[in-house]
Amino acid sequence: MMDTWRLPGPSQFRGAVERSLRDGESVVLRFPGEVPSGFQTALHGLLSDGWRWASVGADAVVESPQGGVVLRGLCERFAPRLATIERVTPLDLCEDDDFRGRLIWIDGRSDANWPSWLSFLAAYAQASRNVRALGRTQFVAPISGVPPARPARDVSLAVHDWRDVVDEMDLLFLANGRLRGWGVDGLERLLLATTVARVAAWDCGVAERLAEESAEVILGPCEMLQSMARERGWARETLQDWGLGTDSGTGSMHAALASVKEPREIWRRVWSAQVSVLLPIIESRRLNIVREHRFQIADSIRRTGEEGDPDDLEVGDLARVFGRAGFDQEVGRAVRSLRGVRNALAHRQPLAPQQALDFVGAVMSPTR
Repeated sequence: MMDTWRLPGPSQFRGAVERSLRDGESVVLRFPGEVPSGFQTALHGLLSDGWRWASVGADAVVESPQGGVVLRGLCERFAPRLATIERVTPLDLCEDDDFRGRLIWIDGRSDANWPSWLSFLAAYAQASRNVRALGRTQFVAPISGVPPARPARDVSLAVHDWRDVVDEMDLLFLANGRLRGWGVDGLERLLLATTVARVAAWDCGVAERLAEESAEVILGPCEMLQSMARERGWARETLQDWGLGTDSGTGSMHAALASVKEPREIWRRVWSAQVSVLLPIIESRRLNIVREHRFQIADSIRRTGEEGDPDDLEVGDLARVFGRAGFDQEVGRAVRSLRGVRNALAHRQPLAPQQALDFVGAVMSPTR
């Protein structure tokens, strides 16, 4: 199955963080809602060479036994010699031999203490300019939810926002891999994967969860998405905001919130996926039917006094022609099915899940 962190967007984000760290910068990572699953492991896989990893709790360091602030707590944990000194500066910490050569992950979430952490990281970045990058201890500070103000970038402090990282193509790759693993093939997989990607829009978690559901749920996802919204405590009055994880950062509402706030938006996404997959299939089937029955269609047109090239007949015209005596009625039913689906989609009406699956099944096993 496709690993989320091997997708193009997430992989590029992870790579940008890696480059910052290898350039000697500490990094602040701002995520909406929550830190994506597996990010720390994925980053560790890129930085396993020569780095001494450590984790500190966002609360634990600030609430140190001596009641000190971040700097004091770090000294107690990593630089015991400095912990005995009354006045310690960030530069002292940077230059301490016990402290050097680490990559420290700030773990957990603390609304109360993040401002202290960010103030420390800004001061530490200033101090670390005077220390060689090789052997410099750096920090990774993942902030999730509604974060404090975005810290200013510094020569030794990079800020990476999880904004516009995942797009529809990432989710299409993800869904296709998941569905392939479930043994879904052909046009059905294309329709389901496209629907997953279009509905989820930018959220890997939604795409992963949808791709594990039945085809009927994928094609009619509102109830599942409403359940997800309840799990997250989202309701109609929940704000659409990037920091809350309910907005892409560019105005696209999270699918779970949309399912309770604007259900029509979910059906619009389902319809959009069906249009992008099924209309080209309808056109392909139309052309195949015309090629296979060209002489009979042309003869019927001449006998009725009509004019036109069979290739130019739309599915509605074909349905009328195949309704005449002498034509294969089974093919006629297939043409009328094409017309019915085309008309529904043209009127912005998404197909019901079973209707879509029946249509795909018929197209995958066409009758000549």
